[in-house]
Amino acid sequence: MKKRKMKNKEIIKVSVIIPVYNAGEYIGQMLESVLTQSMREIEVICVNDGSTDNSCEVIGEFMSKDSRITLLEQQNINAGSARNRGLSRVRGKYVVFWDADDKFDRRALELMCRKMQKTQADICVCGVCEFTQDGKVYETNGYLKTVLLPDKDPFNKFDLCDAIFSFGSNVVWNKMFRRKFLADHHLRFQEIRQANDTAFVMRALYLADRITFVDRFLAFYRTDNADSLTGKSSETVFCPYESYLYTLQELEKEPEFELVKKGFRNKAAKGMFRALNIQTSFNSYEVLYDFLQREGFEHLGLTECRKEDMEEEWICTDLERIRMMSAEEFLLCKANERRSDRDQLKYTLRRVRRRLAILLAVNERLKNIKGLRSYREKVR
Repeated sequence: MKKRKMKNKEIIKVSVIIPVYNAGEYIGQMLESVLTQSMREIEVICVNDGSTDNSCEVIGEFMSKDSRITLLEQQNINAGSARNRGLSRVRGKYVVFWDADDKFDRRALELMCRKMQKTQADICVCGVCEFTQDGKVYETNGYLKTVLLPDKDPFNKFDLCDAIFSFGSNVVWNKMFRRKFLADHHLRFQEIRQANDTAFVMRALYLADRITFVDRFLAFYRTDNADSLTGKSSETVFCPYESYLYTLQELEKEPEFELVKKGFRNKAAKGMFRALNIQTSFNSYEVLYDFLQREGFEHLGLTECRKEDMEEEWICTDLERIRMMSAEEFLLCKANERRSDRDQLKYTLRRVRRRLAILLAVNERLKNIKGLRSYREKVR
């Protein structure tokens, strides 16, 4: 195989930044996904964040075949630092931040870049599928909720006040950014071990004049990597809280924060519930729960929430429960609630099956009657 060379005068349309930490098992698949993109005018900046496995060797093998790859190295700090390091070296008009254990549709860069150019957007968001090591793929709408989008494209916070933070997720890897937009607003990642993209994404969505989207599943997120930051959430208990507190402090400096204040509170509340749900030990769950109960929710402005301010009633209900219950009582309450929901779902399914059986029987009888009539007409 001939080495793919980057011509000196070749225009770089998109810079792909990949933070790498002990991703030797997955980085080969990831780079294959990037280098086989239908868009060829790209640069790939891998930032090794102090890996101790064979990640650099795998990247080196790909570098020997394709000169579009650059490898930067640093001591182990965190993914936010690695992304900032890569961002300081980009040359493309547009930038994406892709993770070392994910995969992407071969036309992802082409389709998102084309939409960015057509709409002159600052940010483009795409749909996401989740996948597992054994090949199972699941479509999900949590990363791009088109039902919440306004009837205009592109759009911004003035078109989507309450839902500017809710139409998508805070992950950075299903978004493309215009490099000049990032530079003009001095957007950088918070340098913490987990949730370093929360402030980056939410501030970008607030600041963007033009946001667009591609309603296709172009990013594929690996859900069963136990070594991922999410998989090790109990080692970084307070990072999600710190990310939302920092985001709040930055957004409060903006002149139109009141416009998106309700949207921030909804996003922060859901973010804290998710932070609790992804804990891998009860001890870490209880530590975070007690902190949120004692002072965390107050600092995030979540003790002031009213039912009419919440996107869904359960958010306000659970915030109130946490104020009054211990961690054990809250978990038991949620377990009973889920059991009740499951029983109700089973009951509903039984009713649907019974009604469906009746409809199928009626349909079969009608088909038999129709067939009998057709037969009699032929005999005549």
